Amino acid sequence: MGIAELWKVISPAERQYSLEQLAAHSFKYHKRGLRIAIDVALWCFQAKSSVIGDSSELRSLFFRFCRLYGLGIRPVFVFDGSNRPEYKRNRMINTIPIETEFRQQLIQLIQFFQFSQWHAYGEAEAECAMLQRLGIVDLVLTGDSDVFLFGAQCVMRRWPSKPYEPVACFDQTWITDKTGLDRSDLILIALLRGSDYDTKGTRGIGTLVAAQLAHCQFHRSLMDDIQLTGREVPLDNERVQHMYDDLTYELHHNRTQNLSRKHAGVVLDPKFPDFSIVIDFIHPLTNIGRKASISKATRLADNLNQPQEPQWTELARFCQRAFHWPANYLLKRFSSVLFPAYMINTLRRLAASQASVQRPVRLDDYYRDKARQVRQNIIVQVTTQKYLQETQEHVCRVEWDMSCWTEFLQLLKTKLDYTAYLEQFDNSEPEAHLFDQVKRQWVPLNPIRSLYPHLLSVKKHKKEEPFSTSTVFIVPKRRQPL
Repeated sequence: MGIAELWKVISPAERQYSLEQLAAHSFKYHKRGLRIAIDVALWCFQAKSSVIGDSSELRSLFFRFCRLYGLGIRPVFVFDGSNRPEYKRNRMINTIPIETEFRQQLIQLIQFFQFSQWHAYGEAEAECAMLQRLGIVDLVLTGDSDVFLFGAQCVMRRWPSKPYEPVACFDQTWITDKTGLDRSDLILIALLRGSDYDTKGTRGIGTLVAAQLAHCQFHRSLMDDIQLTGREVPLDNERVQHMYDDLTYELHHNRTQNLSRKHAGVVLDPKFPDFSIVIDFIHPLTNIGRKASISKATRLADNLNQPQEPQWTELARFCQRAFHWPANYLLKRFSSVLFPAYMINTLRRLAASQASVQRPVRLDDYYRDKARQVRQNIIVQVTTQKYLQETQEHVCRVEWDMSCWTEFLQLLKTKLDYTAYLEQFDNSEPEAHLFDQVKRQWVPLNPIRSLYPHLLSVKKHKKEEPFSTSTVFIVPKRRQPL
């Protein structure tokens, strides 16, 4: 979706990173989880196309949510608003109707995981881009290239299908450095080539020719002025005509030598450019940008900046009903998928809590410091250490105390129905055997070093290597984007 072949044009700027690598980098350098804006409609469409069966789409999203939680990522799921166009490129677009059982279940799942949601004014990708421009999120996850036209700076193109899988990531600064194209150039390409909102474009102009014309920069000063003046100020028709004439002359004569050849037969539409589209790209209407939404936006930012634990009891009951899982089968799945995530997030919280304490210790602290007692009981031993190349961090293998797992199961059991769905799955595996499968786990070394330094006198599994910041998704300093 978006501009035809735009991904190919900007491909020289592509860098490959795994979700795990980005998440680890955020904790190391920003001391918080990675914040991602997710275009819900596209995400659900991708999930639906990869699964078959009853409730399979929602179940697929559940396992994606588990992965986000385990990596400590703080997502905001952005839903299309009521003002989104019904058609793109003359076709009905994929969206999620408001009054459907799937949408209601998805919203419940988001709430039980304590993730954030946001409802766009119109296009979800415009809202995602604005969230990123305002610094509320670090990254946008979408496959729609229009997100760059709306002003997104950092984009992950698709959801990785397996752990540690590198996926295409883009930053507008990388795009400008590698291709010479900034945001205003991409907007001009959309006007010339056609986009989701103007399917015609200009006959005889493909994406490559449009990109070559963009390098001439005849449009930049005009679009910069539109950026400064906003939606309501009328355009200077004389300047618009100058831009039209310059583009036409360049097509016919190739004065700047930016084109690979002359295009004497190409004629721009007399109404080119459609500045209603330009305005919508440069100044998209969004809920996050409205004054009336300031308090909601503040709450969203606060929620994204703080780690949140799922509502375990409600989440377990929801999954049993939605997926028709017997109670023992649910405990088995939650143990294998979510208990490791639960423990690593417990470590992160304890380490962050310890780091935040800067005051002198008082005598009564020794009588009421429950966190210290938790730290003493959480880990039995650290068995080995190694350097994990996939995330470029040091990790160690720990053995959890069984009381942690018992406590985790108690959070789940309160509202489970032990008589429901018994015919659906094999329910015979004893509960006691489950802990043996999850009691050992690789975890980042830093929180262990902070909380349990006395446990680290163990043999290293692999020669340690220095951490390099040259291959992580670091957003460099940049000029003010258009």
